[in-house]
Amino acid sequence: MFKGSHYIRIYAFFIILILTMVIAGGFLLNRQAKRLPPPAELPPGATPVRAEAYYVNAAVADVRANPDQGAELVTQALLGDEVKFLREEDEWLQGQVSDGYIGWMQKMNLVKAAPPPAQDLVAVRVPRAILYLEPGGDTQAGEALLGTDLPLLEQKGDWLEVWLPGHTPAWVARQEIEIWPGGQVKEKRSGTDVIKVAERLLGVAYLWGGVSLYGIDCSGLTYIAYFLNGVQLPRDADMQFKVGRPVARKDLQPGDLVFFNTSGTGTQPTHVGIYTGNGQFLNSRSQQGVVISRLDEPLFTAGYLGARRYLP
Repeated sequence: MFKGSHYIRIYAFFIILILTMVIAGGFLLNRQAKRLPPPAELPPGATPVRAEAYYVNAAVADVRANPDQGAELVTQALLGDEVKFLREEDEWLQGQVSDGYIGWMQKMNLVKAAPPPAQDLVAVRVPRAILYLEPGGDTQAGEALLGTDLPLLEQKGDWLEVWLPGHTPAWVARQEIEIWPGGQVKEKRSGTDVIKVAERLLGVAYLWGGVSLYGIDCSGLTYIAYFLNGVQLPRDADMQFKVGRPVARKDLQPGDLVFFNTSGTGTQPTHVGIYTGNGQFLNSRSQQGVVISRLDEPLFTAGYLGARRYLP
């Protein structure tokens, strides 16, 4: 009888322990960053809803796996990006950013605001554009980084006024931006245009989860380069590999993305670059930053998985 009760208590203890671990595990998993599909495009002629929402009010804001400054950096959001609110915890807010990730952001980098009814957007096409309080003035109002897109309010000569969430509108020089009528890229773009965008970040340091001149990873580089040419790719290399048209190695053209498994772990892409021609490609490497590499380097020869094309 004693032994039976003893075993029952042990059995009950393990049942409780297992249940506790499952519940705790579910809680922790719920706090992790998740990958969601990119936001759906609006139907032709549709008008975006200009309701009050959370927007990034810093040039670049970290998105982390957990509400902790030391947690993994999963991606970043740029000035003016909308963040779809989920919940908050102390000085942190959990939400979905424009590249599809759900993660935690510091509240100081966000503001609740309602965008103006402007339909045209201003997209920054240089690594770093300075914002000014007045057109042609000397007083700076901040900065906007490559890939940032903001509502256009007014144009005076070579200066454009843009909406800033939580701040007074600011002005940016025409030479540093391009205008997207109706919020879309109108001109036909090519692989060469994609390369030109990526080349502006040559020499930038590598940063896991980064998307700007302050640090960028391999898929962040391809994401920004294509975004500024009217194509919103998934954020990570493995998901970028799943979309687009497969291209044989002998048929590679400038602008195609080339994918590799550089860890020797199988067929899952761990690295991506932009093919530039002559067996070379632009990529952000962990020890070198944004550089031009060659397909015939041993690392890339052994790990080559294939290529994808996203433009005509």
